[in-house]
Amino acid sequence: VIRLPGNVLETRGLDVSKEICSFFGSCHEDDDNSNEPSSPPSEEGLHSITDDPDDYHAKQRRKLRKSRNILPKSIQVHVTRPLTAYPFGGTGIESNSSPGLSDNSGLSAPPLYFKKNNSEVDDNGTNKDGGGSSIDATHPIRILDYRIESGPLGREPTMAWTNHHYASHGLRPSSYQPILNAVLSHFDAESILEASRTRELTVEERETLDGCKLLRDMIHDLDASLDDMRSFAAHEEYLMNVAVPLIYGSFEGLDEESAGMLQLFFRAHGMAVRMVVARWTRELLLGGWKRRVGVDEKGRADTGDREKDGGAAVDDAVTKDKDQEKKIAKIWKAYGFGDYRGGYDIPEDFTLQDFALRQILEEEAVRGVVVGCSSPEHALEAMRAADASGVDNGNKKK
Repeated sequence: VIRLPGNVLETRGLDVSKEICSFFGSCHEDDDNSNEPSSPPSEEGLHSITDDPDDYHAKQRRKLRKSRNILPKSIQVHVTRPLTAYPFGGTGIESNSSPGLSDNSGLSAPPLYFKKNNSEVDDNGTNKDGGGSSIDATHPIRILDYRIESGPLGREPTMAWTNHHYASHGLRPSSYQPILNAVLSHFDAESILEASRTRELTVEERETLDGCKLLRDMIHDLDASLDDMRSFAAHEEYLMNVAVPLIYGSFEGLDEESAGMLQLFFRAHGMAVRMVVARWTRELLLGGWKRRVGVDEKGRADTGDREKDGGAAVDDAVTKDKDQEKKIAKIWKAYGFGDYRGGYDIPEDFTLQDFALRQILEEEAVRGVVVGCSSPEHALEAMRAADASGVDNGNKKK
């Protein structure tokens, strides 16, 4: 068994698995014959070597051909980290070491708040640690949809996948804007400002006023940078390492109501970040593919035209945006994912993880997929994706 990293963005591992399959003349060993003694692979059907005898690659192919008699008759390829894509394969190459990573992609600029308050900023004004808005070797792309609180305002929220929420309610969680407005209003320090017009403020009042201004600036900048978010893990890291220490360093203590308002904002903002990150990842995979998505007059997801008799949904209306495709191709190249292959036509009702796992399982050269599951629910989702992939054909994949 050989384990290779591979996913729908990092496709080099999948290409290598196909090369292995081609070399052995078959993609996997028949389970029914797994107990039979191994025999050297047959030469039948293999390409003849007619290259220049002095060519390095031709020499390597000849060496491999000669070694076939000591190799097993087949090698199984298992793919690892199918839902995690690292720029340049996780080699640690930074954005400024590869031409084009910051050009025209809109992926490298951190939130304004983190730019102003964190000292780790390079000469180009880019925060070295990211802020949730950059992808690097320690903050890879997660090919995931997330579960968030969803539903119209005024009703009890239910948990829904980010792709389903987007189809019904758009890019923002329904509660985000009302909570943002309420929190900004709470920290407007209006009573202290009114008092400053008639008397000199006390030291404590001035400190409170400064603290409220700082919090409002932070919340404004977090909101302004929301659409630039690319990594939820990097965003959380910044909150823990920068935002939270700054809050505690600016106030000796927060009253219960103020602490509750901040907690409410960060909860809503976290859901909004998940929405943006999942949507950006989907756009990166779609390339230029576009599906018409909306909700019809009866509240049903409308992903295409509807038949006249009964209003049943028919095939999705799919188009391709050439300008978007060019932009995505540049981003693929900038992240070291190799040549852009045209994107994936992902059904809107598929979560990203479901689609990504099915794609890998449908690869003929892949014998198994190794998925890291942090909860029983994740394991069940992976099993459902395997069951739904329809790739059995008498040779079960693991």
